[in-house]
Amino acid sequence: MQSFLDALRDTITPITPPVAVRRLNDASELGTLKVRVRTEHITVCQQIAYSRHYGWSTWCDRQTSHCVLGAACVGLIPPPARVLDGTVNCGVYQQDQAAASAMQQQMPRLPVGTGGLLTWPLTRPLAGMEPEAVVLYVNSAQAMRFVQAFLYRDGGEFVSRSSGDAGVCSRGVAQVIRDQAPTVEIPCMGDRRFALAQDHEMIVGIPASWLQRTTEGLLATHKAGIRYPIPFQIPSSCQLTPEFVTSATD
Repeated sequence: MQSFLDALRDTITPITPPVAVRRLNDASELGTLKVRVRTEHITVCQQIAYSRHYGWSTWCDRQTSHCVLGAACVGLIPPPARVLDGTVNCGVYQQDQAAASAMQQQMPRLPVGTGGLLTWPLTRPLAGMEPEAVVLYVNSAQAMRFVQAFLYRDGGEFVSRSSGDAGVCSRGVAQVIRDQAPTVEIPCMGDRRFALAQDHEMIVGIPASWLQRTTEGLLATHKAGIRYPIPFQIPSSCQLTPEFVTSATD
């Protein structure tokens, strides 16, 4: 874990720290851990926001996870009929019930049975806890560097899918854990309105099983000269009007 954090510091330097995400069977697994946000009714994206912006650990279960889409995506509840049949997004994201249902049917979700979702900044380890997934918010250039790292070992192409909704809970967490493969996703409306996601930010989700591979890819491509921030080619001279040009008498 530390090698991944060191590689991030030396190559990408995201503004907010990576967030660890783990499912637990129930609150008893927390033991004596001090979890800062534990009884608030919040969403999955807000859990991640608390961890990345404030450095707080958070816990939500079936009773306190506030958004039906997020709760269903991470397996806290079975997807209700109004979700699966598209009622929640009909006339908003899609023009009719059939299109709305078709979108929901493609939404990545984890099997029902998650007792609760725990998040914490990866930079502040929780004793005895290892992440299942790591979520980062980055700009598009930093996302590019992650894609390059993901492809360093085997090449090929990186495929990114999006529903334009339930971004971090469906693609950044559920799909990453389900498929054991990294994702790049666009933050959704809820993430922007309620969880501080900014216009320039993109989501990168990485399964724990990919952290070492990602570390190697980041460091190797960095060493090869692919750097962030991207170095500009600054001209050796620029066209200035005569009064701005240094003269021999200055």
